[in-house]
Parts: sequence; structure tokens; C-alpha cells
Amino acid sequence: MIYLGLSLSQNTKEHSIERYFFITVPIIAESCSRKEGLMVTLKDIAREAGVSVMTVSRVVNGNFSKVSLENIKKIQAIIKEKHYVPNSTARSLSSKSSHIVSLIVRGRQNELANPYNATMVGEIVPLIQKQGYYLMLHFTDQYGDITQRLRAWNVEGAIFVGTFDGEIQKIMQDNQIPLIFTDSYSRVRQITNVGVDDYKGGELAAQYLLDNGHKDFAFVGWPLASGVVRGRFRGFRETLEKAGYSLDRSHILEARDTRDSILDIVDTICEFEEEHIAIFTSADLLAVTLMDLLRDRNRIAPRDYSIIGFDDLSIAGYVTPRLTTISQSFPKKAKAATDLLFRHIQDPAAPSENVTLDVRLVRRESVSCRNRS
Repeated sequence: MIYLGLSLSQNTKEHSIERYFFITVPIIAESCSRKEGLMVTLKDIAREAGVSVMTVSRVVNGNFSKVSLENIKKIQAIIKEKHYVPNSTARSLSSKSSHIVSLIVRGRQNELANPYNATMVGEIVPLIQKQGYYLMLHFTDQYGDITQRLRAWNVEGAIFVGTFDGEIQKIMQDNQIPLIFTDSYSRVRQITNVGVDDYKGGELAAQYLLDNGHKDFAFVGWPLASGVVRGRFRGFRETLEKAGYSLDRSHILEARDTRDSILDIVDTICEFEEEHIAIFTSADLLAVTLMDLLRDRNRIAPRDYSIIGFDDLSIAGYVTPRLTTISQSFPKKAKAATDLLFRHIQDPAAPSENVTLDVRLVRRESVSCRNRS
């Protein structure tokens, strides 16, 4: 089981609402729960199950190796009946450690609706669970929220998902705990970061389109102010230039996170004079959205245009046509970030690291072959 602390913030003109949700992570210390005014402890569960406290602790922590199947089922049934919840405060007092780490995701409200964020969280959670830690999950787009949450929950370290480059220096100054960033292009020294080879991804996309005989190109991405997007764009543009092709300024389209912005880009694409345009997008989610909206205009890939995404989210394999994309390994990214976090928790003097993971092209059905035989 996992205890996941989830914090969602909603702000209106009248009031601010903070909501927290908890999912469990295995813990070791004495724990308790309330039901009808009574405190339920490990001893209570052990007494009712007719086993030792150590046996109950093993089941709570998912360590079944020395427990019979009969006792596992019996203990789990009592836990469910008693609405037993482990008590993090008891563990903190006994170990002088909160055993809480934070996962901070860039965005407003519940950004798990974004499949990229959902994939990263889904990969990180079991890795945190394996270490026996609680996880506090917080969504924010305001710097002030970050330090407040980290201190309020007395976390031992944090992983950041999304771009926080503008606030990294302040975050590090205000929080003297291990902080692991992902996809950062910050120039702040001594940060620990896990990213992917964005430039290579752009190179691979351009080369694949060139190899398939394309001569007219466009780039559609989130704002180029992002180092991630800028790296993917540079790799794409410079590979085209080396092959003797240029990317017209009117064919470099920056999308905002609004439907109207993307609809404007669809209008622009439909107005291109080229017979068949080859589009590289900075993210699968953007590519899939464009494909859907262009279909409404009777523009179908790869018949009328070709398109390549970036990320290799699961949705890329289910859309029609299936999306050709640049794949990054989410399991490797999550593991690298989590390994670094616990390395720095165990050894605060460990040096900072900047890890760059490889990417690869995944060929599917959204790119046509324009080579003439």
C-alpha cells in the first residue's frame, strides 16, 4: 500500500481552498487510527489476529516473506475493518526523521489530467514506496507555495516535475534539503537534474523526415522560452539546415496552453501553401491535439501532412494513425531522479549531478514516404 499526500490549491476572489488527499506508503513505526473515538494500534490488531506485533508490522510494510498466507489475509481484513491508518508522527518521533519526501508538479489544480505528469507520477510513486517513505504530492505554479509546503510537512527531500528554472535559485536558497529537478536548463550551479537529450530528439525527427523525402517543414511547440522546447527546436532546425533546407519563420509556431491558441495554429497550418507539410511537435499531447483538430478540417495524417511527436506517451500508440514520436524512457527518468534523491538524503555531502538520458525514434504511421521511385 502507499500513502500519497496530495495537495490541490484552488483560489477564487472570495476564498482559497486547500485540499489534501493521502494514499499510503509502508512504514515501520507504531501507528494508529481513529474509529468511533477509539485509537487503533498495531497491538490492537495483533491481539485480535492472535499474532505478534512484529507480524502485523511486516504485513503493514508489505514484507510477507515470514508470514503465512492465512495470517496475511486475517491481518489485512482487520486493518480494513478498523480503518487502520499508519501514523507518520509516531515514526518521525522514533527515528528523528519524517520519512516524507515531496513530489512537486508544475501546474494548477490537478495536473494529473496531463498524461506526461500522470506517467511521471505513476513511475515515481512505487519507487518511493519501495524505500518505505511517505510521498507528499503538490501541484503549484507559484514559488511561494513550494517552500511553504516543504516546511509545513518537514520533508526530507523533493523531486520537481516540470520547468522551475525561473525559481530554482530561490528554491535552493530557501530549502537546505536534497532537491532533484527534472528537465532543467537553469544556469544555477550545483543543481542536481535529470533530463533527456532534447537536441538529439530534434535531430532524429528532422533526419527521419528528410530520409522519407520531405522538403517542406514546420515546428509546433510550447513556448521557446522553455529550455526543453528550445533544445528540441534547435536540433530540428540545425539538422534541416545542414541538409540544405531552411525553416521559414512563419512555420515556427508557438502554442499556449489554451484551446484558442491551438485553434489559431490549426488555421495557420491549413493556410500553408505547401502541398504536404512535415510537422515536428515538441510534445505528443500537442501532436495528438493537432491531429484531432485538423481531422475536423478534413486534413488527415499522413495523407495530407506528416507529424512527429515527442515523449512516447501511451496515447501515441492508440490514436489513428498511430503517432511516430521521439521516445524518452519514463522508467529510467523516474529511477534516476529517485536514486539521486535518496543518495542525497543518505549523504547530504554528495556532489550535484546532471544526468542526460538518451532518446530514440519510434516509427509508427503518421509520417508518409515522399521519395519517388
